[in-house]
Amino acid sequence: TSKYALGSRCYNPHMKNIYRENNIVKLHDGRILGYAEYGNPDGKPLFFFHGWPSSRLQIRFLNSIAQRLNIRIIAPDRPGFGLSDYKYNRTLLDWPDDVIQVADHLRINKFAVIGQSGGGPYAAVCAYKIPHRLTKVGITVGLGPTDIDGVLQGMGFFNSLSWKYYHKFPILMELASSFLFLQAKKLFPFKPSFSFRAKSDQKLLSSSKLQQEFIRNRTEAFRQGKKGCFRDLKIYTDEWDFKLSNIKAKVFLWYGEDDKNVSVNMGKYYASQIPNSKLVIYPNEGHLLLNTHSEKILKTLID
Repeated sequence: TSKYALGSRCYNPHMKNIYRENNIVKLHDGRILGYAEYGNPDGKPLFFFHGWPSSRLQIRFLNSIAQRLNIRIIAPDRPGFGLSDYKYNRTLLDWPDDVIQVADHLRINKFAVIGQSGGGPYAAVCAYKIPHRLTKVGITVGLGPTDIDGVLQGMGFFNSLSWKYYHKFPILMELASSFLFLQAKKLFPFKPSFSFRAKSDQKLLSSSKLQQEFIRNRTEAFRQGKKGCFRDLKIYTDEWDFKLSNIKAKVFLWYGEDDKNVSVNMGKYYASQIPNSKLVIYPNEGHLLLNTHSEKILKTLID
């Protein structure tokens, strides 16, 4: 495991301000899966599923809030991202099995899950496949199926164009993954503000600290190359291998009305398909609403 010894401080339940970011677990099929922990190690468990392309480091900013709310956040890397080994031909339905293995490793029986942006479909599939292990399910600005009429309306021009044609022209997925990989390797400039065009997002990204966290997270996402990024794109744009209408768990949905990355119409679609769901739309908010409404969202999921 030496290649995974990345310098994080060791786990100590009495030192609650220390990040525990570089944990690994060996899965039944021999793969390594990496995960971070934030908040209170003795708190109520909440699994966080990162966006695209992203990693377990995405929600470091929630550490102090999670401590105050007595929440233990477990943030796994998806296969091919960060510390997690790539899995060939993985599907959405494979993900809950990985989550269960991490939960069992940590001796956690019941837990909440939340998926952010590209993590949204992975929260939805957990709600579908393992509702017996879940306390609550949340999706914040979660990507939905991209082939539904009207769901791309409201996105930025290049975002909507990309999601419209990824599935029709797979070379575009390869080009997008390659470009983002080269950005992460600093061969092309990466300014987070270019990726988030809503006014509220631009305002947040005026913080140099937040920009540094974005760059750090993006670099970690591509630690093992671009294959994980490409596979996610294929999963998102292929026909999903389960029906949202068959989800029995209660699902909370949070979306920003001005989001240019993931259309609010995707939230409306989720709400129309998932029988037991609640949609909250924030006016004048964009893709980074978890940064501005984190306390309310976390409280909803653990109360």
